[in-house]
Amino acid sequence: MFSRLFSRAANAEERRIRAWCRKTFGVTPRNLPLYRQALRHSSANADEAPGLPNNERLEFLGDAVLDAVIGELLFNTYPDQGEGFLTRMRSMLVSRHQLNILAQKVEIERVVESKLGRHQETSVPGNALEAVIGALFLDKGFDKTRKAVVGLLHQHFDLQTIEQEDRDGKSRLLEWGQKKRRKVEFHISEESGRGARGKVYLCEVKVDGDVRGTGRGQSKKKAEQDAAQAAFRAMRHREGGKSEGVRRDKPREGRRSEEPKGEPRGPHGGQEGERRRRPEGRDRRPRPHRDRSGEASAPQDTPPPDA
Repeated sequence: MFSRLFSRAANAEERRIRAWCRKTFGVTPRNLPLYRQALRHSSANADEAPGLPNNERLEFLGDAVLDAVIGELLFNTYPDQGEGFLTRMRSMLVSRHQLNILAQKVEIERVVESKLGRHQETSVPGNALEAVIGALFLDKGFDKTRKAVVGLLHQHFDLQTIEQEDRDGKSRLLEWGQKKRRKVEFHISEESGRGARGKVYLCEVKVDGDVRGTGRGQSKKKAEQDAAQAAFRAMRHREGGKSEGVRRDKPREGRRSEEPKGEPRGPHGGQEGERRRRPEGRDRRPRPHRDRSGEASAPQDTPPPDA
């Protein structure tokens, strides 16, 4: 009886949140205000109610819970894989990019409270999803949270596809370099291992001479794959509406500003264009140079001035 009264939605907003939780996670919230806090961005109450709690603390908790759930899932799914592989897989699954994709698939923007535009802060959906996972953990406990999160991941992501991306990281990066005509190099060096780990390899990925990613591993292959994934993450982070790495030479300032608009430029810079703009009969002549006697003389290899 008390549970039913406690879970009763107080308004239309809480009814919408309850329906979304049922559809997304398959659970009925008991503490609805907790979920509403998880979906409240700091911009929502900045001016009107600055004392109203936002979702930042729940996001911190949800991040830790999500790491534990994903870690256990990968540990049980890949019993023969080492620490490096499991770490890379978890990093890809819980990356901000993947969380934003997952948040968009579950239409979290329908229940998020935020005054930011969609293009102002791209991490809002993923952060809110982590906060909801934190609220789910406090409301339902770890076992039910794990079941809900694992079901959500299996519904929207394919672990085999992500695994294939990890294994083919080096090949994909080299293929990208050939397609974009960029020089991609993998440089391997050795490091002294700690304790019983033995030899450790360090790999650097360079694109046109610039280091874009580094990786470590107990084999050269693992170090190369780790470095390739780090390079992909770095290049995705650098993207901003244009393809990464496309270098566009800026026009020299001053040259273009000196030329009148609408005038054609010749194939050899501005010289041909200037010849076309000069009226006939008013061609500028080079200044005469003076010899040792001080008398002016016409420069060599030029016609004498008109009489």
